[in-house]
Amino acid sequence: MREQEFIQSSNSVVKINVDAIEHNLDVLSKMASDRCQLMPVIKSDAYGHGMVEVARRLQGKPIWGLGIYEIEEAEHLRKHGITCPIFLLSGLLGADAERVLGLDVTVGVVSVEEIKKLNHKASGLGKKITVHVKLDTGMSRFGMTPEEVIWLSKNIRLFKNIDFEGLFSHLACADTPDAFANKRQIGLFNEVIREVKDTGWHPRFLHIANSAAFVFLKGSRFNLARPGIALYGGLEEPSTGGIYSGLRQAMSFCSRIVHLRRLPRGAHVSYGHTFRADAPMEIALVPVGYDNGYPRALSNRADVLIKGKRCQVVGNICMKTTVVNVTNIGCKIGDQVVIMGESGRQAISAVELARDASTISYEILCNIGKLNRRIFL
Repeated sequence: MREQEFIQSSNSVVKINVDAIEHNLDVLSKMASDRCQLMPVIKSDAYGHGMVEVARRLQGKPIWGLGIYEIEEAEHLRKHGITCPIFLLSGLLGADAERVLGLDVTVGVVSVEEIKKLNHKASGLGKKITVHVKLDTGMSRFGMTPEEVIWLSKNIRLFKNIDFEGLFSHLACADTPDAFANKRQIGLFNEVIREVKDTGWHPRFLHIANSAAFVFLKGSRFNLARPGIALYGGLEEPSTGGIYSGLRQAMSFCSRIVHLRRLPRGAHVSYGHTFRADAPMEIALVPVGYDNGYPRALSNRADVLIKGKRCQVVGNICMKTTVVNVTNIGCKIGDQVVIMGESGRQAISAVELARDASTISYEILCNIGKLNRRIFL
């Protein structure tokens, strides 16, 4: 089977400022107590920022290791020379246990069956594998019930080829710090920790905090935390709706004007005629659309930056074209258009685009980062 080729436009480019990612890690490290280590999460191609490039920069930093989602990501990192600890966040996901054992990774096991499978394969190979046990405290996704975890803690001796290094969980509502669900989940996590310790199992690492929990819920900080979106500067401050203070967005997205035209009063723009010019106007065509990860939901809602000024997106965003009102801006073909990033004193963040598109910054960054030509600064 041939690998599918991905044709990238020369008109538009995503710029990744890896120094900003390093800066954000430093900010988070200063917030952590001496006993809390950080596991930067770089799954999904580091949220669109380039998994290998980010890993290369971070593995020399004082981190516990790197969090990923599936075994293929671990193989990709090892192939490109990443030697630091790697943590599989969501278990085997159907991967063969022997394949996992050959990569020197720590597995976040999500079921007793996975533990049995890993122990059997490790025993046959004469190896030992390190795991963290995932407890479902209320996300209702991956993880074991409290009863299963307590049973496991009483029967650890049955699995001689497994080092049960940690216990972890995941919060469903960390982005809303005041949500009662956070208190309930953290409370259950603490309760299970006490119960497993009573059985004689004392996990060396305990973790439940993602970015939002780590920053806004101090009670979620155990001795390990898993920052993801904060690392890339996309963490929203709930009280202001902007980027959390001190963090720098690492990704910017720029294109250029490829066509200009003047419209008379009353002209309609783009599919569906959702925009009508109330006065004569000049429009610019930008070769970016939902094929580039720029959500169609931003139609008639978002701005772009041209010459340091905000210019409104008008009409429905197309597959490969966005129309922008540039009346009185004084543009010419070839001028830069900042879709996301800074121009002059103005800035458009992933958090802003997510709010206008009724989504989250994670989706904006993942899609724009993966679907366009990237350069690393």
